[in-house]
Amino acid sequence: MAGADEGRSAGSLSIGALVRWHRHEWEVAEWQGPLVTLVPRDGAEAPRAVSFRWLVGAEDFAVLSGGAAPAAGGTALGGWGRPEGREEEAALWQARMVEIDTGLAPGRSEHAWGFGPETTLAQRCAAMSARLAADGIRCSAHTLADKRRKWKAAGENPVVLLPQPREGRPGGFTDPRCLAAMQEVVARRAHASDVTIDVIREEVEDLLHSRYAEELGSAAVAALLPSRSTFYLRMKESGLADALGQPTRARAALASTPPLPHGGREVVLRPGQVTQTDTTPLRILARGDDGRPTATELSTLIDVANHNVCALMITPSRPRDAENGQVGQATRAIDLTLMLAQAFAPWPVMPGWDPLSGAAASSLPFGALRAADERFTEATAARPVIRPELIIYDQGSPYVSEHFTEVCDRLRIARRPARKKTPTDKPLPEHFFVTLAHRFSQHVTHGWQGRSHKKRGRGIDRMPLYTIAELQQMAQEWVALEYQQTPDAGLRDPFRPGVVLSPNEMYAVQVARSGYRAVPLSPAQNRFFLLRQWVRPGKGGFMIDYRTYQPIAQDAGHYREILLRGGSKLPGREKQWECRFNPYRPERVWLYDHTADTWVTCDFRLRHLLHDPWTADMWQEHAERHQAAGGSKQDEEAIALSLAQRDRRRRSRRPPPKRTGSDRLSRGWSWRRSSRPRTRTRVWRSSTCRPCGPTRRCPSRPWHPPLHPPGRRCPWAATTWGGLRAAGRLRIRSQRSSPTTATAAGRRPSRPKHRHL
Repeated sequence: MAGADEGRSAGSLSIGALVRWHRHEWEVAEWQGPLVTLVPRDGAEAPRAVSFRWLVGAEDFAVLSGGAAPAAGGTALGGWGRPEGREEEAALWQARMVEIDTGLAPGRSEHAWGFGPETTLAQRCAAMSARLAADGIRCSAHTLADKRRKWKAAGENPVVLLPQPREGRPGGFTDPRCLAAMQEVVARRAHASDVTIDVIREEVEDLLHSRYAEELGSAAVAALLPSRSTFYLRMKESGLADALGQPTRARAALASTPPLPHGGREVVLRPGQVTQTDTTPLRILARGDDGRPTATELSTLIDVANHNVCALMITPSRPRDAENGQVGQATRAIDLTLMLAQAFAPWPVMPGWDPLSGAAASSLPFGALRAADERFTEATAARPVIRPELIIYDQGSPYVSEHFTEVCDRLRIARRPARKKTPTDKPLPEHFFVTLAHRFSQHVTHGWQGRSHKKRGRGIDRMPLYTIAELQQMAQEWVALEYQQTPDAGLRDPFRPGVVLSPNEMYAVQVARSGYRAVPLSPAQNRFFLLRQWVRPGKGGFMIDYRTYQPIAQDAGHYREILLRGGSKLPGREKQWECRFNPYRPERVWLYDHTADTWVTCDFRLRHLLHDPWTADMWQEHAERHQAAGGSKQDEEAIALSLAQRDRRRRSRRPPPKRTGSDRLSRGWSWRRSSRPRTRTRVWRSSTCRPCGPTRRCPSRPWHPPLHPPGRRCPWAATTWGGLRAAGRLRIRSQRSSPTTATAAGRRPSRPKHRHL
């Protein structure tokens, strides 16, 4: 019977489980091979690495709770790590404990005085205490006996023999009720004028008397308040003294900030346990879908355990145009869900990427991941697949939208909002944005706008810019090639604290303890990441934003079955059906049949007219133009033709010039006005014409006269170029050897003489 109970209890044993063993409660922190590392819940004993068979074979073994996340209050080993820099001291105490326990010092065959075989343990402890006293170390026999007991309980680990630093109590020995009253009084005066700490002390004393006088009495309440010097010290230690010295606006903002959710920062021990996400301007100008320059925004998802970039999304952004009535554009809920979808699949290595950006050439455990997940191939980027369990998000409108909430609930992802105006609640994305700007964004020559609008360069919008898709691939290559493989000072292995690890190396350490299980999503499950639209199917199809969609030939029979049912019969949606579509590729949508859990693929009715990629925003823009010209938004044929003609014009027009700056009238020479006084006739000196190098039109001549329509005079002279030369208003000494103003080779040209009219 005992064996059956043991087997039944051991079946639910996993990392993070709470077990009872040897009359104590333990937490499973690591399971590697036959050894199981146990961490005590009460911290009274040191962690132990025991055999699995020995663990489950104990009489009092039982699994109290299994499958939960480790919830240790401190580090994974409760502070019993390797003694960095104290190896000699640990080895010395190890030799002392061995001599007390066995009577023989390590490496010696004879017993020392007081450690013979006839001595008891108490006598050996007294002899060791006398030896330490002779060396100037005060350690009584009872202390040595306690050290030996703890040493044996820790599996003869010498680390437990070293003196551990004492952790200071927050608030010292001051009563917690007095500390709470100090916080409350300072918060009350957040919107009032500043006062000294003496006034705060008087108000704290009055508050304590009003609350606890009836219960404790006046004498006991007076004992709750510390002395004046201690009160000043507690105000300084808690940061309340600094808060009093801040301006009123800063004190009000600090007082209105709520405490950290769930009582404090939790310990993260496995990949995906806690993730953080945020959105920021990328400050790189890109070419939008309409061909015009547009600003960009970056959204990212960072894993807290190993600082890996789980997902990355670059989206266009533009402010609202009040004059033209054009609405603004920023990161939306569909962008966040598409970013979230990246975390569930590996990144592919795109053509042209560096070979070192592949997972096979990185520090990831590629062999083990490939054996566990068939999606890991030689063409997989060096970025692990991390399924998020908890997302700490900003309180922006896309993150609290209904679509993002619905996708997270469907994937069983918990969400936690960060406090407003508190970037420390999600510091990893904030630090990643700074790293991205220093190591990636400023190296994008075409489009980088600088760190502020005051430092923005000129002519950026006239440069050949990258598209959004090209920037996305460039950012992903930089993440896989540099960021994931660069050591981070904040990543340390608890068993090797002196070694700085990269995000990929930290993931390899953690995945060896927590394990990896592939959970690929099917194409049907991926469609739930798209936007939801409730439609009413008909014989001619259904409409989304005045675009008609009809089923493809393979799903025409299933679509007729949906029509015969009459409606979905869902609460509040009796005659409507759920449809999913991607606003960046709206030519195809999917109609969801909840009764059979299947999808009906539908295409845009006029898809054959649009050969180039288009988006729902482009359709909306052309619909507004068509409506401003007197048409209707429901005229999808005219809008589709307008969008198709726009694509043809974009393909046929000449590319913009590569140069920047103003368009000069003369391409080969730069003109200067004469320093003579201004007269009616505009006179130019040929000596002030300086060559700017060969031009594209005529690379052999240093100056190319501008062309003007027939019958039109030159804008800067009284006659044309031939008339000026015939009339003698501008003389240039000609040379037979060269058609230019240069003289014969080997002789420096002299300054020509001019005559001003």
